[in-house]
Amino acid sequence: MKDYPFLCIIVISGDYMEHREYKRIIRNSDIAILFIHGIVGTPNHFNEFISLVPEFISVYNMLLDGHGKGVKDFSKASMKKWESQVTSVVEELSLTHKEIYIVAHSMGTLLAMEQAIKNKKISKLFLVAVPLSLALKPKMPINSLKVYFDKIRLDDYEALAAKKCYGIGKDRNPFRYIGWIPRFLELFKKISQTRKIITLIDTECSVYQSGNDEMVSKRSIRYLENNPYISVKILKSSGHYYYDKKDWDFLLSEFEKTVTMNT
Repeated sequence: MKDYPFLCIIVISGDYMEHREYKRIIRNSDIAILFIHGIVGTPNHFNEFISLVPEFISVYNMLLDGHGKGVKDFSKASMKKWESQVTSVVEELSLTHKEIYIVAHSMGTLLAMEQAIKNKKISKLFLVAVPLSLALKPKMPINSLKVYFDKIRLDDYEALAAKKCYGIGKDRNPFRYIGWIPRFLELFKKISQTRKIITLIDTECSVYQSGNDEMVSKRSIRYLENNPYISVKILKSSGHYYYDKKDWDFLLSEFEKTVTMNT
């Protein structure tokens, strides 16, 4: 079997997947790292990253509202709630730490960039799959259907990765997913808003875009490169959720350098 890693690891107990917020606040720590997952994602997305964080650095791996529950719960969430939730966590960490690093994936990167503009205690951004422009490839809805019907071959690495990164309990009634439409419309609006403020970021920002992303267009890179504070690197053989071994090792190495430099 091909050796492959995933950007997320989900703890499975029986037939249930656990998606839990993780908080480790170190007394007298100067630095806190905040992790923000993407839409319909999970905090488990960052488990391997957290294992690389030195023990003297605080960690807050947050669970966005409506995630880790059911389809109806996600429908009742909103971008406004997510924005407010992230702001609250950043303000909480700001009270007890000199610096905040934010690590984020997909939609979480949009929330992270917004916070970096608002709060100058945020000194580093480590962003993966920044969706400033979308281009949905056929394999995205195909993989979504595979996950929904749980029909995935053991060698279908991209679909398996999507399944492991899915943070919402499945519902047998497909009509209940109609309530998700407003959430994704809000995401599209957030993408447009973020494109307009991207040049305002003056925080050290490292971005890692996938060469085979099934959701994020390569046009996103153009917006990112307009800001000299943002460096962009390409993970050539990876997608939105799936990362091949070489790219995965590189990503973890880059993260480890980010959290250990100047600490």
